[in-house]
Amino acid sequence: MGLEVLVYVPNIIGYIRVLLLLSATWFFDNPLLFIPCYVSSVILDGVDGYAARKLKQVSEFGAWFDVVIDILGRGILWSILFRWGYFIAALEWCVFVCTHNSLGADWKNKFGSSPWCGASGTIFNSLLKRMTM
Repeated sequence: MGLEVLVYVPNIIGYIRVLLLLSATWFFDNPLLFIPCYVSSVILDGVDGYAARKLKQVSEFGAWFDVVIDILGRGILWSILFRWGYFIAALEWCVFVCTHNSLGADWKNKFGSSPWCGASGTIFNSLLKRMTM
Protein backbone atom coordinates (compact mmCIF):
# COMPACT_ATOMS: atom_id res chain seq x y z
CA MET A 1 0.00 0.00 0.00
CA GLY A 2 1.58 3.23 -1.13
CA LEU A 3 0.71 6.90 -1.24
CA GLU A 4 -2.68 6.21 -2.85
CA VAL A 5 -4.02 5.67 0.66
CA LEU A 6 -3.73 9.44 1.18
CA VAL A 7 -6.46 10.05 -1.40
CA TYR A 8 -8.88 7.37 -0.22
CA VAL A 9 -12.35 8.83 0.21
CA PRO A 10 -12.43 8.25 4.00
CA ASN A 11 -9.12 10.09 4.40
CA ILE A 12 -10.36 12.98 2.27
CA ILE A 13 -13.35 13.14 4.64
CA GLY A 14 -10.78 13.22 7.45
CA TYR A 15 -9.04 16.23 5.87
CA ILE A 16 -12.41 17.98 5.71
CA ARG A 17 -12.96 17.14 9.39
CA VAL A 18 -9.63 18.75 10.30
CA LEU A 19 -10.62 21.92 8.41
CA LEU A 20 -14.00 21.93 10.17
CA LEU A 21 -12.30 21.56 13.58
CA LEU A 22 -9.89 24.39 12.83
CA SER A 23 -12.82 26.53 11.68
CA ALA A 24 -14.76 25.64 14.83
CA THR A 25 -11.78 26.74 16.92
CA TRP A 26 -11.54 30.00 15.01
CA PHE A 27 -15.27 30.68 15.41
CA PHE A 28 -15.60 29.53 19.03
CA ASP A 29 -16.95 32.92 20.15
CA ASN A 30 -19.72 32.74 17.54
CA PRO A 31 -22.04 29.83 18.36
CA LEU A 32 -23.87 30.16 15.03
CA LEU A 33 -20.63 29.24 13.26
CA PHE A 34 -18.94 27.10 15.91
CA ILE A 35 -21.75 24.59 16.44
CA PRO A 36 -22.34 23.70 12.77
CA CYS A 37 -18.59 23.28 12.17
CA TYR A 38 -18.04 21.08 15.22
CA VAL A 39 -21.21 19.02 14.77
CA SER A 40 -20.44 18.50 11.07
CA SER A 41 -17.04 17.14 12.03
CA VAL A 42 -18.64 14.74 14.52
CA ILE A 43 -21.18 13.55 11.94
CA LEU A 44 -18.45 13.04 9.34
CA ASP A 45 -16.64 10.86 11.90
CA GLY A 46 -19.31 8.24 11.37
CA VAL A 47 -19.43 8.79 7.62
CA ASP A 48 -15.72 8.17 7.08
CA GLY A 49 -15.81 4.79 8.80
CA TYR A 50 -18.88 3.76 6.84
CA ALA A 51 -17.25 4.92 3.58
CA ALA A 52 -14.06 3.01 4.38
CA ARG A 53 -15.94 -0.25 4.85
CA LYS A 54 -18.36 0.29 1.97
CA LEU A 55 -15.66 1.31 -0.54
CA LYS A 56 -13.19 -1.29 0.80
CA GLN A 57 -10.72 1.49 1.56
CA VAL A 58 -9.85 0.38 5.09
CA SER A 59 -6.21 1.09 5.93
CA GLU A 60 -3.90 1.30 8.93
CA PHE A 61 -3.25 4.94 8.11
CA GLY A 62 -6.99 5.66 7.94
CA ALA A 63 -7.64 4.00 11.30
CA TRP A 64 -4.78 5.95 12.89
CA PHE A 65 -5.80 9.22 11.19
CA ASP A 66 -9.42 8.87 12.34
CA VAL A 67 -8.38 8.49 15.98
CA VAL A 68 -5.93 11.39 15.71
CA ILE A 69 -8.72 13.64 14.40
CA ASP A 70 -11.04 12.47 17.19
CA ILE A 71 -8.44 13.29 19.84
CA LEU A 72 -7.70 16.63 18.16
CA GLY A 73 -11.38 17.55 18.24
CA ARG A 74 -11.84 16.60 21.88
CA GLY A 75 -8.56 18.28 22.79
CA ILE A 76 -9.67 21.53 21.19
CA LEU A 77 -12.94 21.40 23.08
CA TRP A 78 -11.28 20.53 26.41
CA SER A 79 -8.73 23.29 25.97
CA ILE A 80 -11.26 25.97 25.11
CA LEU A 81 -13.86 25.07 27.72
CA PHE A 82 -11.76 24.33 30.80
CA ARG A 83 -8.76 25.92 32.47
CA TRP A 84 -7.07 22.50 32.87
CA GLY A 85 -8.27 21.28 29.48
CA TYR A 86 -4.73 21.23 28.10
CA PHE A 87 -3.79 18.68 30.75
CA ILE A 88 -6.72 16.41 29.86
CA ALA A 89 -5.90 16.73 26.16
CA ALA A 90 -2.22 15.91 26.80
CA LEU A 91 -3.20 12.91 28.92
CA GLU A 92 -5.43 11.59 26.14
CA TRP A 93 -2.59 11.98 23.62
CA CYS A 94 -0.24 10.07 25.95
CA VAL A 95 -2.73 7.23 26.35
CA PHE A 96 -3.22 7.04 22.58
CA VAL A 97 0.51 7.02 21.85
CA CYS A 98 1.18 4.34 24.48
CA THR A 99 -1.69 2.05 23.47
CA HIS A 100 -1.04 2.46 19.78
CA ASN A 101 2.68 1.90 20.29
CA SER A 102 2.33 -1.17 22.51
CA LEU A 103 -0.69 -2.81 20.87
CA GLY A 104 -0.09 -1.78 17.25
CA ALA A 105 -2.52 -0.56 14.63
CA ASP A 106 -5.07 -3.14 15.75
CA TRP A 107 -5.20 -1.64 19.26
CA LYS A 108 -8.98 -1.15 19.31
CA ASN A 109 -9.62 -4.86 18.89
CA LYS A 110 -7.01 -5.87 21.46
CA PHE A 111 -8.11 -3.36 24.08
CA GLY A 112 -11.06 -5.52 25.17
CA SER A 113 -8.68 -8.18 26.46
CA SER A 114 -6.62 -5.78 28.55
CA PRO A 115 -6.88 -5.88 32.35
CA TRP A 116 -8.45 -2.39 32.38
CA CYS A 117 -11.79 -3.48 30.93
CA GLY A 118 -13.80 -6.60 30.41
CA ALA A 119 -15.00 -9.16 32.95
CA SER A 120 -15.81 -8.29 36.54
CA GLY A 121 -12.90 -8.45 38.94
CA THR A 122 -10.53 -6.55 36.65
CA ILE A 123 -8.51 -3.59 37.83
CA PHE A 124 -10.87 -1.03 36.30
CA ASN A 125 -13.99 -2.62 37.74
CA SER A 126 -12.33 -2.95 41.15
CA LEU A 127 -11.44 0.74 41.13
CA LEU A 128 -14.93 1.66 39.99
CA LYS A 129 -16.49 -0.37 42.79
CA ARG A 130 -14.26 1.32 45.38
CA MET A 131 -15.16 4.76 44.08
CA THR A 132 -18.90 4.09 44.28
CA MET A 133 -18.83 2.69 47.83
